[in-house]
Amino acid sequence: MKHSLLFFLVSMLSGVVPVSGQIFKTGEPPAWVKTVDIPAKQSKSKYDVLTGTYLTLLDIQSNLGENTTFSRQVLNIVSYSGITTASQITVVLDTSYQQLTINHLYIWRKGTKIDRTQSISLEVLKNESNLEQGIYTGLITAHDILDDIRKDDMIDFAYTLSGSNPILDNEKYLYLPFVSINPVDLYSVKLLYPLTADYTYKCVGCDSLIKVSESGQNRCIDILINNLEATLPEENTPDWYMPDRYFLLSSFKSWSAVNQWAMRVFALQAEPDLDNVFKEIFTGTETTEQKINKVINYVQDDIRYMGVETGIGSMKPFPPEQVVKRRFGDCKDKSLLLVWLLKKIGVSQAYPALVNTGVQHQLTSYLPGNEVFTHCIVTFNYDNAQYWVDPTTPLQGGDFRNLYTYDFGRVLVIGLASDSLQLMAVKNMEPQVLVMDEYTMKSFTEPASLKITSTRSGYEADSRRAFFEFINSDVISDQITKDIKLIFPVAYKTDNPQISDDPEKNTFTVEYNYEVDGFWKDCDQGSDPETKGLWIFRFEPVMLYNDINVSGCVERKSDFMLDYPLNLDYQVIFHFPSDILIIDDYKKFDNPAFLYEEKTEQLSRNTVKLQYLLKTKKKAIPASEFVEMCRQKNEIADKFVVAFYFNK
Repeated sequence: MKHSLLFFLVSMLSGVVPVSGQIFKTGEPPAWVKTVDIPAKQSKSKYDVLTGTYLTLLDIQSNLGENTTFSRQVLNIVSYSGITTASQITVVLDTSYQQLTINHLYIWRKGTKIDRTQSISLEVLKNESNLEQGIYTGLITAHDILDDIRKDDMIDFAYTLSGSNPILDNEKYLYLPFVSINPVDLYSVKLLYPLTADYTYKCVGCDSLIKVSESGQNRCIDILINNLEATLPEENTPDWYMPDRYFLLSSFKSWSAVNQWAMRVFALQAEPDLDNVFKEIFTGTETTEQKINKVINYVQDDIRYMGVETGIGSMKPFPPEQVVKRRFGDCKDKSLLLVWLLKKIGVSQAYPALVNTGVQHQLTSYLPGNEVFTHCIVTFNYDNAQYWVDPTTPLQGGDFRNLYTYDFGRVLVIGLASDSLQLMAVKNMEPQVLVMDEYTMKSFTEPASLKITSTRSGYEADSRRAFFEFINSDVISDQITKDIKLIFPVAYKTDNPQISDDPEKNTFTVEYNYEVDGFWKDCDQGSDPETKGLWIFRFEPVMLYNDINVSGCVERKSDFMLDYPLNLDYQVIFHFPSDILIIDDYKKFDNPAFLYEEKTEQLSRNTVKLQYLLKTKKKAIPASEFVEMCRQKNEIADKFVVAFYFNK
C-alpha cells in the first residue's frame, strides 16, 4: 500500500520531480494556469546551498475539478558541482491512469531564453527500485540528459499532469509542507476548485499567506512565499514531527466518511471460498485458539510479501482466493485474507486497520483523508479482549495473545465507523536482549577462550529469527569477529554458531565461541616506570556504543527519536589467570529517555562480572529534554573503559 500525495511536495522541494503519467506530448499549459514571473533577483550563492543548485521559482497550480496539476521549476545553477544534477530532467509516471504534457523547457543564460522544448527526448525506463522490498509499482521513468548546461544557467521546466486514480472516487486530499533542504526564492501555489465543492482546508502557521477569491464558477486559493529559507532536518528527528508551516485540504468531513470509503474499497463481490486453506493447515482436532494461531502463521509465513501496487491496486486489495492462489500479497492483501480466515473459524469481529507508519499518533493533526495511510494491519476481538496482528511480520513466535505488534498510535479500523481515529493501545510483552560474554584466561601469555551467548525474547526473538532466515550465519559470525577485533588484536572463531530456537516460548539463542589474544599489556616493555612489573588489560563494552556514545549536547528544535523498544542486559564475566580484589560498584542513570544501570561485582577470587542494563522508556523525547539526556550519555560513555592490573 503506497501513499502517493502525502509527501509529494517534500520530494519536489528537494530537487526531485516525482509525477505520474500515461501519455507523453508537448503543448501549452491549461488556460486556467496563471503565469508567475521568475524573481528578478536571485538571492543565493553557492555558499547558501547544499547541492550546487536551488529553486529560484517553484510554481504549483492545481485544478481539482479537472484533476489536473501544472508544475514549474526554475532551477538555478550556482556552482560547477550543480551542473550534473541540473543536466537531467526526470519524471516518474504511473501509466495506468494519468497523462503527462511537457509545457516547456527553457535554458535562461545571461538573461536570454533558449527554447529546448522540441529537443526533449524522453527515454522510458522501468522504475522498480522497491522490488527488493517486494513492491511492484508499475511506474516508469521518463528521463532526459540535457546538452550544453553551464554554471549560472537556469533550467526552467514545466509540465502538466492530468488524471486521477479511480479508486479515490474523485475524493480530494492535499498536504503541502512548506519546507525545503535548499532555499526557494519564490514558492507559489494556486488551487482551483468548483464553488459547489465543499472542501475543508487550513494553513498551519501560514494563515496570513492565503488569499481566497472567486473566479467564475471556481474558488481560488493562492499562497505566495518569498524567500523560503532552507530547513535542514536534525538527526534522529521522528517521522511524525510536523513542520512549522503546512497546508491541508480534504473533501472528507469526518473519519467516519473515510471509513465508509474504505469499506467500499475492501468490499468483496462474494464471500470467499477458503476451504483449501483449512484443508492445508488444519488437522480437524484444533481448538479455536489453535486455529487462530495457525491462520495467523499461515498468512505471515506461507503468503510471501509482494505487492502489485499500480493504479487501483495501490489501495484496493486483491480477493483472498487470488492471494491464496498466487501465494503472495502486500499488507492490504494479507490483512483482508487474515480477516476472512478469522471470520470463517468463528472470530466474527475481525477487521482490517489502516495506519500511517511515519505520522503515527500525529495523524489526528491532519484533516480526514483517504490518502494519509501507508500500511494495513488486522485487529480482532476474542474472548472479550482486543488483539492486533501485522500480517507482514514473518516468523513470529508465541501465542496470538502475546504477539508483538508495533504501536502505530492512531488507526482507522475499517468497518467500525467513527468520527475519530481509534487508539491502538497495544499490550505488548516487554522484549529483552540478554548477551553474556564469558572469558576464560589460562595465563597472561596464552590465548583466552570467549563464549558469547545471545538470548532474545519477544519482539527481539522475532527480529533475530527472521534475520537468520535471510542472512547466512557465517556472515553474522564474521561481523561479530570484526567487532571483537575492536578490543582484541587477535580473534578467530573456534566453532560454528550454535542456534537454539523455541517458537512456543518465543526465545532465540545463539552461542558463539572464539579465541582471543594479544590483549594483555606487558608493562615491562613500556617506558612508564610506575607500571613496571604489571600486566594490564583494558576492556570497553563496544556493543553499547550504538546507543550510548559521546556527542555534542546542543539545543534542538525538534523531538529526538529513541531506539524503542530497547531492553538490553549485557553481562561480561572474566575468569582471570590470577587472583584479583576489586570493590563492588553500582551506577544508575534515570531520565525520561532511558534507564541505565552499571554493576561491577566480584564473583570469586579470580572472577569478576560487569553488567550493563539499558532500557529506553518511549519512542521519542521532547527537544527540551535532549541536552540533559545527552549529558548523561556522555558521562556514561566517558567511563566505559575498565582497566585490570595484575602483578607479575
